[in-house]
Amino acid sequence: MLQSVGQADMDMPAFPYQTILITGGTGTFARAMTRSLLDLFPTITIRLLSRDEYKQQLMEREFFDARLRFFLGDVRDVNRLILACKDVDLLIHAAALKHIDRGEYDVLEFIQTNVLGTANMIAACQTTGVQQAIFLSTDKSVQPVNVYGATKALAERLWIQANHYSPHGTRFAAVRYGNIMGSRGSVIEAWRAALVAGHPLRLTHEAMTRFYMRTPEAVRLVLWTAVHGLRGGVVVPHLPAFAIVDLARAMLPDGQQWEVMGTRPGEKLAERLLTDDEQARAYFYGPGANIPVYYVIPPLTQHWGAGDERALWQTPPAEMLVGQAWDGAGSQVAYASDVWPWQLGVDDLRQRLAGLGEMQG
Repeated sequence: MLQSVGQADMDMPAFPYQTILITGGTGTFARAMTRSLLDLFPTITIRLLSRDEYKQQLMEREFFDARLRFFLGDVRDVNRLILACKDVDLLIHAAALKHIDRGEYDVLEFIQTNVLGTANMIAACQTTGVQQAIFLSTDKSVQPVNVYGATKALAERLWIQANHYSPHGTRFAAVRYGNIMGSRGSVIEAWRAALVAGHPLRLTHEAMTRFYMRTPEAVRLVLWTAVHGLRGGVVVPHLPAFAIVDLARAMLPDGQQWEVMGTRPGEKLAERLLTDDEQARAYFYGPGANIPVYYVIPPLTQHWGAGDERALWQTPPAEMLVGQAWDGAGSQVAYASDVWPWQLGVDDLRQRLAGLGEMQG
């Protein structure tokens, strides 16, 4: 069952967009984003672009909403993207090849989709005059060690740099987060399937750590970025981390053990959401106890626009504070999953797993 972000979560400026296009339109994030947008804004139209007609058919039946438009297409086809972007106000670029193992084997395919496809998306936005374009990045792009992370790092730079070529046109901004827990292809999905089949849980390394994020939090992150109309910023959420062995303990029946397979090619033991340089110049945003906390990374170069858009990074709003990642006690610490002070224990993970319910397909 998809969770929707409710009005109580939207303590932010008004939503100024009427027509939205989401690439990767049948994926976990896109489906959750679509549900929330439909619930929050009754008069909008959403276009969903993806390559799989069968998944589009299933989603069309599931949502059964006249405000949805389904577009078959590939981000490698710039002409198709230009057609899909016509009269679009907000673009959310979620399409990507993501599986680390496949990236190490099919390198060129990942470049074609994740890098060149992103360049095509930029061109389509600039050609058609999309107001705001948001790119979904990943913690794998920070100090990347695999093809997936490297292609997303390049795509993220392409996206932010695109502001130089549309200083008074499309505003390009990005969000960056880790794996969405319980989504299609996640470790939780794989382990739940293994338990149902009576197979052992297999993990690659007992020292592995990751950040924990749920789908509604990813939706809120994108909505926050969209309504603030950022140009050139990368927005990173404040997330907890966890040890993979604690996740295994939270999922396994008492007394059962896991199997260790060894790390896969291109796999990190720990992930980072900010580099040291980014932490030193990021803005901290935390307006209230019930509102998610974000770090906004300003662009390295800011040679576009004038007035308010340029001034945002020279004199940020009063609620944005310059400072390194915050650990809850005012200390400065690397935003890395192995040393981050906000760690989820076994009981925390059990509670969160129960909250995930059925898989979010």
